[in-house]
Amino acid sequence: MNTGEKIVQPVLVTGATGFIGSRVVYKLLQNGIAVKVLVLPGEVTPVEWAEKVEIVYGSISDPQAVEKSSTDAKTIIHLAAVVTDWGDEKKYWEFTVEGSRLIFEQAVKNKARVVLASSIVVYGDKIHSHSCPEETPYGKTFGPYSRTKQAQEKLGWDYYKNKEMKLTVVRPANVYGPRSGPWLNDVVNVLRSGSPGLISGGNMNAGLAYVDNVADILILAGTLEKALGRVYNACDGLDITWGQYFTDIARMIGVKNPKSIPRPLAVFGAYLFEGIWKLFGIQKRPLITREALNLIGSDNRIPIERVRNELGYTPRVSYAEGLNHIKEYINKEFK
Repeated sequence: MNTGEKIVQPVLVTGATGFIGSRVVYKLLQNGIAVKVLVLPGEVTPVEWAEKVEIVYGSISDPQAVEKSSTDAKTIIHLAAVVTDWGDEKKYWEFTVEGSRLIFEQAVKNKARVVLASSIVVYGDKIHSHSCPEETPYGKTFGPYSRTKQAQEKLGWDYYKNKEMKLTVVRPANVYGPRSGPWLNDVVNVLRSGSPGLISGGNMNAGLAYVDNVADILILAGTLEKALGRVYNACDGLDITWGQYFTDIARMIGVKNPKSIPRPLAVFGAYLFEGIWKLFGIQKRPLITREALNLIGSDNRIPIERVRNELGYTPRVSYAEGLNHIKEYINKEFK
């Protein structure tokens, strides 16, 4: 992916110890890029970052920490957000939205370029009903995650249009790979419990994106001038269904093939569980949420023609390679 253009450094990565962020940092370091990171106090950072990464400790919601980490940064790859599908909505607004506002303010002040890691959840209910190219309008949301990701994007575009912030938005699809919370760890737990993990047989496209491929797109989006002011879906463009993916993981961990429940029953269950959980203030996520159901119960048609045509992107890690990396991770972490 040698474009002739180089990302302007130093590069600040927020959410750098997370699932996607850690791979972004790894790839930047591989390419000899100067990297800064903003991580929570007390958070453990990889040993290989020692003497290579400038680490600033603090919360994305702390103005002083954001200012300190943003100083001198020429490019900001902004991944920090609350990414679970269940929790206290106040925290989502505090970190995902207001934390982003602090990042955007610093980007304007320092004339830094921002790559915002959004999500296909901004398409809302449109994911279930039709294909979602980048020009698809925002859809109806189902929970605090999709609500605040939409709000985060809208805020970013406001800064782009009214405060001349240099912005590119990347919308990752269902990102899988070692350390993935929803699409690996949770899948393993569901499969081992014997609970139904599929909806209506699972014969719908899973919209999978391998984590390293998403990291490539985020970096590329911060490198090329033509990406400014643009939105890009980050997906692998595979024909892999939820049923196939869950079955492949089940075989890896040596359990029976995944069970399925009809969509109407899943919808009823999601509404019922969410209502009970809210009534009693239960913080642990329900067995199923409407947010998760919108993805796992849908045919995820996420086109990637724009990122292919405009940025010359081709996914480098195949599904077979991705599964091999997952198998190595499972053998190490789950056995």
